[in-house]
Amino acid sequence: MYNQIVYGSLLHVDELKKQNIDPSRVDLVKVKGFKRVFNQLPSWRKVDGIKKAVMNIEKDENSWFNALVIKDIDEAYLQDLDHRERGYNRTVLEDGSVTLYSDGTVIKNCIVYKGKEDKQSHEILPNPDYFIICKDGAKCHGKEFFEDYLKTTYKNNLDGKIELI
Repeated sequence: MYNQIVYGSLLHVDELKKQNIDPSRVDLVKVKGFKRVFNQLPSWRKVDGIKKAVMNIEKDENSWFNALVIKDIDEAYLQDLDHRERGYNRTVLEDGSVTLYSDGTVIKNCIVYKGKEDKQSHEILPNPDYFIICKDGAKCHGKEFFEDYLKTTYKNNLDGKIELI
């Protein structure tokens, strides 16, 4: 069994419901060693010019992001999720990199979906509809979580730099 880290549209409670995730299996977490950024080309979402980016994470030892952990994911669910997240690779996180918001307890056996390199671009901006789902999803988890989401989420600004949204 794994614990799955979600950091994009699955932050939204309505998106979790669509995936048949029981809310009692979800906790708020912090993930060290990565930066959350809009640089992923979509696999199945509609696109609009350069405004087509969906969420991804990039390795960055000096960064962290907030997320949800879905506890005790079985292999059947993971295979279904692999299809949904087909533009991403399932990645095992280093033990010690994920901690609970509430008390800092380390969560082990975590996986996350990290964008496939051939599906990334620093020449795109966030998909507006997707951006709203993610932002509203972060709001679902309280003021502190939402403020941390804003502090730890970056977008491309098309001149090679990453900037805070």
